[in-house]
Amino acid sequence: MVTLEFVARFAGADVEADRDVLEVCRDAAVEWYENAGVSRDTTGSLYAFWVGNLAAWFFDNRGNAEAQAAIPAYIVSSVHQLRYTDGDGE
Repeated sequence: MVTLEFVARFAGADVEADRDVLEVCRDAAVEWYENAGVSRDTTGSLYAFWVGNLAAWFFDNRGNAEAQAAIPAYIVSSVHQLRYTDGDGE
């Protein structure tokens, strides 16, 4: 599991002040990848990096309904890296 401390560092946030929001962002990122076909049981540095990246993006863009709030293509393409791992990021 990607820790809240990791997500907070990735987002440049205060884990204590923003714990609830960071937790929702992290959990939403895990669910987003799972819905895209990446196993929730995936581990490894790539998985942690991409979940942290997406969770930080969710955190930074919370409440933004503008067109630029679409998930960036580089994050969307990360699904291809993660979908075909054997569950341990390898």
